[in-house]
Amino acid sequence: MRSTYKIYALAFFSAFLVLGSGCKKYLDVNQNPNDATPNSVTLSMVLSAAERNISNNLALGSGLGTTMGVYTHQITGRIGADRYGAGESGWSGLYNAIANLNVVITRGTNDGLFVYSGIAKILKAYTMSMMVDVWGDIPFSEFDKFAEGITQPKFDNGKDIYPKLIQLLDEGIADLNNTAINPLLPGNDDYIYKGNKAKWIKAANTIKLKMYTQIRLVQNVTAEVTALLSSPSTLIDAQSESFMLPYGPIGATDDRHPAFGDYNATQRGGQLFSPWLYEIMKGRNPNILTGLADPRVPYYIYNQKSAIGGSNGVPENCTDYRDGGFITIIFGSAGPCRDGSNSQTYSLLGIFPAGGRFNDSAAISINTIGSQRAGTGARPHEFITYADRLYLEAELINAGVIAGDERAAFSKALDASFGHVDAIVAAVNPSSAGAAQTVPVISTLPATTTYKDGVLAAFDAGSSANRLELIMTEKWINRIENPVDNYTDYRRTGYPVRFDPAPIGTTTSVAPPDGPVVTVTNDRKFPLSLPFSLNEIQLNSNAPPQKVPETYKVFWQP
Repeated sequence: MRSTYKIYALAFFSAFLVLGSGCKKYLDVNQNPNDATPNSVTLSMVLSAAERNISNNLALGSGLGTTMGVYTHQITGRIGADRYGAGESGWSGLYNAIANLNVVITRGTNDGLFVYSGIAKILKAYTMSMMVDVWGDIPFSEFDKFAEGITQPKFDNGKDIYPKLIQLLDEGIADLNNTAINPLLPGNDDYIYKGNKAKWIKAANTIKLKMYTQIRLVQNVTAEVTALLSSPSTLIDAQSESFMLPYGPIGATDDRHPAFGDYNATQRGGQLFSPWLYEIMKGRNPNILTGLADPRVPYYIYNQKSAIGGSNGVPENCTDYRDGGFITIIFGSAGPCRDGSNSQTYSLLGIFPAGGRFNDSAAISINTIGSQRAGTGARPHEFITYADRLYLEAELINAGVIAGDERAAFSKALDASFGHVDAIVAAVNPSSAGAAQTVPVISTLPATTTYKDGVLAAFDAGSSANRLELIMTEKWINRIENPVDNYTDYRRTGYPVRFDPAPIGTTTSVAPPDGPVVTVTNDRKFPLSLPFSLNEIQLNSNAPPQKVPETYKVFWQP
């Protein structure tokens, strides 16, 4: 894979535990009489907890979200995911959420609460599909069957799970369409859509579209995706219908987005913006989006420092990668400045990825502004957005799976991406932060028109493979907050091209714009899936041996 830098490579709560701790309960000898059961809990609390738990395990700033962000070179940091060394992040948290959803499904079915059960089935299908995408084979058919005497659940093959998840989505839609009177309806306890059945059905159909797109290399899905796309109104068809979960500012409780955490950290360096993505967005990569300055940069990155010689240009310690006020570390860096303390020097994730601060070029450290005043952290988590749906459509046309106008779909996706930035900024509401900011509407900026025109010119001039790379690269840039699908997209399509610092077991170097050459190393091959949960392997006698992540493919991988 290419490893070109422009300056260049040389050579609300935690889980509300209802039926147990995911798969960790499988070796319990007896049920705990104090455990909650489907009939002994407040259903609205269980749904709320499950929704927040899923988000907290997938979003940027969570274990799994951060790992995927590093693996797909959107962020970097001094963490295990550097050099592809992360573990099974997110396994137990997602299974906890599914156990909660099973309670909602059971109660909803037994008590005629069909809207609750329908929402829970859609969320369960979505979450299980994400787990298959990350791990491959997982416990499914025998998970959470402790009451039936199954304490050692088998691992089901991902290719057998996917069709059952499509069926579960259809069951969820059927529950939502059930005309029976529900004794109780979800409202504010459904953080995502406030009980809006029509929007949940749109989300379910769009999840199906995503799943079918992901398996298109191993299965003919033309009929299925053609049927879905023939009725756009049954899919997520506007920004307001995007499948997202809101976070809030700090108040009586701290409801801020997980990625906002670095603003509060006393030591920063575990969640930094990738110089690979930065240089692509600056138009410096010679192979993709060359010469096109992305107007989203100040929405994505907040610089605590000015350029060298500016108002606040002196770092606390030497820097690993610097370009003016942008300061970060390089994936795989073995340089002497990688581990220095630069908490008031590093550039932070900005208003769009983390609900943090818009880069207004003031170059003031977050500690000086005050971490509680710098931003609201009220950035929604995005499961699937309107822009994502359009990128799926553009990909399917490009691949010849469906007929259609590829350029028109891609152009709409670009417009939706910039509209999405504006929607996120509105949700974050920077004018309400202690250190308030007024943030420009990006979709109407002249720079946005210039950028889009340049992207479409490159699209028009490109081969089919070039066009697919542009589609997937723009989707990757847009999806920084939920990078799990980016990991899936890369393994399916080979795009976007990622930064490989060096051949395995060797070193090379990168020369940042402002600073000395940095030695970089690469210890491992890119993992094709994450390792199984070590706890699961130790406690579940039906678990398979630990995989080799570098060679273990998910069923839909070519």
